[in-house]
Amino acid sequence: MLPAAPVDSTHSHELHNPRWAHHEGEANILARFRYIWREELAECLGTAFIILLGASVECQTTLHYGNNANKPYSFGDYNSCRLAWAAGVAMGIFVAGGISGAHINPTVTIALWLFRGFPGRKVGWYIIAQVLGATLASFIVYANYRYSIGLYEGQGLPSAIRTVTGPHATAPLFFTFPQPWLPASSAFYSEFLASAVLVCVVFALGDKGNLPTPKGTMAFAMFIVLIGIGASMGVNTGYALNGARDSGPRIALWFLGYGNEIWTHNHAYWLWAPWLAAIVGGCVGGLVYDIFIYTGKDSWINRPIGGSSNPKTYQGAVAESALEEADA
Repeated sequence: MLPAAPVDSTHSHELHNPRWAHHEGEANILARFRYIWREELAECLGTAFIILLGASVECQTTLHYGNNANKPYSFGDYNSCRLAWAAGVAMGIFVAGGISGAHINPTVTIALWLFRGFPGRKVGWYIIAQVLGATLASFIVYANYRYSIGLYEGQGLPSAIRTVTGPHATAPLFFTFPQPWLPASSAFYSEFLASAVLVCVVFALGDKGNLPTPKGTMAFAMFIVLIGIGASMGVNTGYALNGARDSGPRIALWFLGYGNEIWTHNHAYWLWAPWLAAIVGGCVGGLVYDIFIYTGKDSWINRPIGGSSNPKTYQGAVAESALEEADA
């Protein structure tokens, strides 16, 4: 979720020169692959951490109780779930922030493309990497809780049944659902609003003309942001905010036998809320920040009418930011 990341090969080679380049001999296949796709690999791994912690805490909290709600101790509640999801985002930023910028969210990637000059050729690859990371992480979490999921679905007895809806459904442990009483318009607006808040704050944190975020503290800042959103806007839809975070688990569970209801429940909810509402809301949040606060010329909002504004590109801003940090 960092607006700055080395994306231009002219600068990124200098800043992220692979270790094998300093030794004689040809690089092995893995080293070359990692160097060429390092940003996408970083997005994949960073997004995976969101699901590794988030889906795991949902499983731990729910599956612990099973059929006995009178156990004298607890392995989690709503508050611990919010902490774990926020920690997953923070860990994702720690892992990927210095390589890809840790967008780890298609909404953020698209907003940076629209308002900060992020290269359009990278948008699709970033989103694919994000969805892939969430999918792989879902397989890992499912493997860890597979036996407990079977007991929960079977109401205390091992079961191979896997359900998407119902009193003992386990699909909601991995991806988001709207509340059953909520009309579609309210669900859409809830995701729209939360995503707008998210991107507005992401833009603020990356704005050097506002209150500069100290080096290395973006992860902690986003941890606070996600706790705040979850504590105040989470009840309606589970605040996906992130199409990859929602669709990755759906893909994994579909392969694991949960059936086509994953895609059809609530009139294809997966498409119009975690993707459409989140992207539209995020872009509106970015627009609001640029209209009210931002003065940088990399946003089309601030470019003068007529003439050449020579706006700083995303690549140029990235290189300058990285060099400033290197000199610090």
